[in-house]
Amino acid sequence: MKSAADIEQTAAEWLVRREGDAWSDADRIAFDQWVDEETAHRIAVLRLETVWRKAGRLRVSALGNGDTAPPVPIVHEDDQPVPAPRRRRWLWPAALAASLALASIPLYQSFNKAESYATAVGGFQRFPLADGSRVDLNTDSLLEVAYSNAERSLDLEQGEAFFKVAKNPARPFVVHAGAWRVTAVGTAFTVKRRGGDIDVVVTEGRVRIDPPPAADGAAARAVFASAGQVATFADAAPVVRPLDAAAIDMALSWRDGLLIFERRPLGEVAAEFNRYNRVRLVVDPSATGVIVDGSFRANNVEGFLRLLKEGFDVDSVRDQSGELVLKKI
Repeated sequence: MKSAADIEQTAAEWLVRREGDAWSDADRIAFDQWVDEETAHRIAVLRLETVWRKAGRLRVSALGNGDTAPPVPIVHEDDQPVPAPRRRRWLWPAALAASLALASIPLYQSFNKAESYATAVGGFQRFPLADGSRVDLNTDSLLEVAYSNAERSLDLEQGEAFFKVAKNPARPFVVHAGAWRVTAVGTAFTVKRRGGDIDVVVTEGRVRIDPPPAADGAAARAVFASAGQVATFADAAPVVRPLDAAAIDMALSWRDGLLIFERRPLGEVAAEFNRYNRVRLVVDPSATGVIVDGSFRANNVEGFLRLLKEGFDVDSVRDQSGELVLKKI
């Protein structure tokens, strides 16, 4: 079994090859297959890409001839690729060496001393932070953590996380979700990003939600959510509403590897399973009226499909693209 260091080294080699002129469709297919083989492969790629992005720029110097290599194209904070000149073959040993040097960096450390945590599709991580807080990171998520003397700053770039916050009024605990800020002092809450949509569920204490600055530069009005409430927002002001204990349990069931549904349309249920599994479920129009109740293991698609067939007369048929289409029998 390969060690984490071996996997990171292989990931670094793939990333350097991907930026070269010789990269082909066959290389892309082989790379995708390698990434899909194991969760550890995908996480290694995410971590290295994050390190490169946080570094701001990676320059590779050719060894032995006095020339300076062009920059390896990486992704900057705006997630736009930076173009680079065509490479010469003699750059590859130096480029590979630089990439492998990155792989030797501790798994979560980047150049600005921030920490990066990532999960693959179907993955889950639970880990402590330096201040005594705790994070549960849900499927297909990426979280950046950067503490300073003035603030504990976390950036949820994608996915969903639960935060159990250690009290420290002198150092606010701030979760960034896009341009929004969710601030807590001592509390427990989740933040979920689905594209531009954001949900915040508060289980203990109180959080403050600050919207992006207004177009005219005026300070926007903050909104507060307390224990037993959920705030839902995107571009508009957050809508805060109460949640009963059962609804909170359903919202947090992913922390136990479960998906709990109470009278949810099949389309919504299928979309939720798709967050945790690589097999994609698509609902045929004939089955859109099916309503689902029950508790399921997030990674047990087969068991869910058996229930649909036995209890709802809904069968699954694999189409040419490999997706499973759910149809009424």
